[in-house]
Amino acid sequence: MEKVSSTRDYNQYSLSIRFSSDGFSLSVHDELNKLLSIKKVSAFLYSLSEEEIIHLLMHEPELQVNCKNIRLVCELDTYAFVPASIFKPEQAELFLFYQDKKDKPEMTLYNELADWDMVNVFSIPLALHAALTHMYPDVVLEHHLSNFFTDKINPNNNNCLQIWVRSKMMDVVVMTDAKPVLINSFTYRSTEDFVYFTLHVFEQLSLSTEKYDVRLHGMHKLNDLQMNVQKYVKTVVYC
Repeated sequence: MEKVSSTRDYNQYSLSIRFSSDGFSLSVHDELNKLLSIKKVSAFLYSLSEEEIIHLLMHEPELQVNCKNIRLVCELDTYAFVPASIFKPEQAELFLFYQDKKDKPEMTLYNELADWDMVNVFSIPLALHAALTHMYPDVVLEHHLSNFFTDKINPNNNNCLQIWVRSKMMDVVVMTDAKPVLINSFTYRSTEDFVYFTLHVFEQLSLSTEKYDVRLHGMHKLNDLQMNVQKYVKTVVYC
């Protein structure tokens, strides 16, 4: 991991902690939002107890420093986007489990996306929620797709597929006339699967591969995915 220079005021830096089922990553940015360092810690995070999660996090030196800004982002597959006009906080769990039965005890949370006039309702393991609330009581937990909308998707982007690429998961946001018309996630195991689901979205929504761009986000090396999607879609961009 790249060391942060001790000659600068580290308190001016921002720390982002991104949680997933196989661990978490720590990224440090300076006051100009330039990435200074990134670190990945492997662990079966979503199966650990509150005490085990706190113990694991507190061993990381980056978390011992009081940074100016801290963001907590959780990659979670149970989510539901609801129009802000009909959302009621007391009904959050009903929106989330309207179609799927709740099969395990989890905490239901939500992020308001005012710029998009939507609310993202999601669930998080109870132990992880308890640990993060204990360590960071004043920090709002963000779902990774909430973070995707606020940080990566430009409201001015017309007619495109915005795809957040995760390990074996792809989150697809279809933008038509600068508005999201589809938000869905697919499990893929190969490049062929990834291409199939991308083209499946084009087919199901009757989108033109000549007029809709594909924008890939989320991983450092996407050459293989990009080159294979490029065979079928006119414009593919790695963001």
